[in-house]
Amino acid sequence: MSEKILVVDDEPDICEILRLNFEIDGYQVETAEEPPTLGDNLPDLILLDVMMTPKSGFEWAQELKADPRTAAIPIIFCTAKTMEDDILQGFSLGSDDYVCKPFRIKELKARVKAVLMRSKNEAAHEKTNESDANKICYEGLTLDLESKECRVDGALVPFTKLEFEVLALLMSMPGHVFSREKILHEVWPQCYVTDRTVDVNIARIRKKIGRYSECLQSRFGYGYLFKWGDK
Repeated sequence: MSEKILVVDDEPDICEILRLNFEIDGYQVETAEEPPTLGDNLPDLILLDVMMTPKSGFEWAQELKADPRTAAIPIIFCTAKTMEDDILQGFSLGSDDYVCKPFRIKELKARVKAVLMRSKNEAAHEKTNESDANKICYEGLTLDLESKECRVDGALVPFTKLEFEVLALLMSMPGHVFSREKILHEVWPQCYVTDRTVDVNIARIRKKIGRYSECLQSRFGYGYLFKWGDK
């Protein structure tokens, strides 16, 4: 689906010129002669004039950035307010660019394209970070806490529920020694099992994680830990 641009300017001629030029490039374009109420179908970018009534572009931008639903929408001010203080105010409100009138259409298109590309990259980066937050990784050893999968150097290794939970607990706090009692309490809270159950599962995990087995260490009389790097 093509990207959606919202043009907000109190001059109908400018709205029409921008609509025609950006539609030629394949964008969806909506126009408004004053700051509108945004529905569920949010724009991917807003081209915003400043000097409007009853609400200025600066005032509306401030409202948009204060609302979590619209805060991430990129804004480019297109305005005749060319003083340095005006430009600084525009950027202080969180705008992504500031274009002074009269502007050249080719330059404005290039700026829009650059802002949209940057916005896409930032969104992809955030998505990657969210995905990484659901994983515990050490070099090529990865536990996916959502899919409950363990991969060793890219290869999927079958784990029982107990094995997965034990390794996830130890890897969640590298360098921290967990007593057998603590592991039992965290992983088997509703069942009666002996300390020996922990030892058996640790032995199985070591076999499955191959070259990372040395990271799964014991402290005689204390318990187990996952040691990585210099931790």
